[in-house]
Amino acid sequence: MFSGGLRLDSPSFFLFLMVSAYWLAVYIRARSKISLVNPQVITVVIVIGYLQALDVPFEKYEPAGNLLSYWLQPAVVCLALPLYRQWRRIGSQLGPVLISQLAGSLVGIVSGVYLALLFGASPAVSAALATKSVTMPIAIEVTQAYGGIVPVAALAVIIAGLTGQLGGLWLMRRVVRRPMSLAVAEGTASHAMGIARCLEISQKYASYATVGLIFNGILTSFIAPYLVPLLLPLT
Repeated sequence: MFSGGLRLDSPSFFLFLMVSAYWLAVYIRARSKISLVNPQVITVVIVIGYLQALDVPFEKYEPAGNLLSYWLQPAVVCLALPLYRQWRRIGSQLGPVLISQLAGSLVGIVSGVYLALLFGASPAVSAALATKSVTMPIAIEVTQAYGGIVPVAALAVIIAGLTGQLGGLWLMRRVVRRPMSLAVAEGTASHAMGIARCLEISQKYASYATVGLIFNGILTSFIAPYLVPLLLPLT
């Protein structure tokens, strides 16, 4: 596990591996122009393949993952910049935005719980899916607040983000024409990954998607701890 004094199973190397893999994936996406070439998926595949090939236990990788998760929280604050640049236009339509965000939060919570129950998931797993449409740091905190299974919630957030990033705008364009509505819905349903997709279009799209991420995160953090127990069957 050593090469020239560098430990290939150290947290610092794992961080280097993740950043390098993501940079490579972004480069491939930019050159190929293929939307299905997803940087997040490629990075995950590379990292898992590396851990499997070198038989590295998860316990050794976990500190690097925790460091990345820690810095994810302040990184979310950076999304305020595109929001600030478009705030005058967004503020002029704040009423409709708030109404749509309340609807989006409720639909995200209820659909996550009831669809899981419909397909036979346990109440514990179903509860963890309530936060699938909010960004990871908020999802983890909210899930812990009502005693949900955090790893399941984290996986649901990733799946929701990838689904929206790959096909959200394509699907919504069939029925929605206004750019602001498209972008806000993308950020509401697919959080940071939705914003990343909108950034590929323009800063304006990203600012609108940021509105969806922020308001959906705030509303869900208040609503979910009270609503989720009411949606679950009595045990």
